[in-house]
Amino acid sequence: MIARGLRLGGRYLTLTGLPVQVAALRDGGMLLRSLASGNEFEAPGGYELRPMGQGTASLPLKAAAAGREPDKANGIARPKASNKPLAPLIDALLLAGNMTMAGMVRELRRKASAACRGRDVAANVRARLYWLRKRGCRVEISDQARMRAVAALH
Repeated sequence: MIARGLRLGGRYLTLTGLPVQVAALRDGGMLLRSLASGNEFEAPGGYELRPMGQGTASLPLKAAAAGREPDKANGIARPKASNKPLAPLIDALLLAGNMTMAGMVRELRRKASAACRGRDVAANVRARLYWLRKRGCRVEISDQARMRAVAALH
């Protein structure tokens, strides 16, 4: 049973004073998102929530958690990619040569696992190959499909 008067995206306080936002309403309960930490958790349908104006929050609101849209809660949660660029690592592997595409992807995931989260690493390598060719480098591919970038002499 879902508590009456709750609306999707509405902000409420739990009994302990935790500020939450209703992310999804389901048959057996609801999905709540903490506005203090951004974490999501399930709650039973009869879970008691108070309107935000009644009482004080026990934790301050987190700006990033408070600004999220409620419809994103039902989508697939993808890990966030870090801001570290993969290009320098890809360039180093291509200039060193003697690696296949699968070998480069494996090595990149090993060297920069945090930077690879949520990214299509093979597409990044292909894009880097395209960029190098566009800038005048020559990409040599051996019989065993091992790639090497060679700087073109001008």
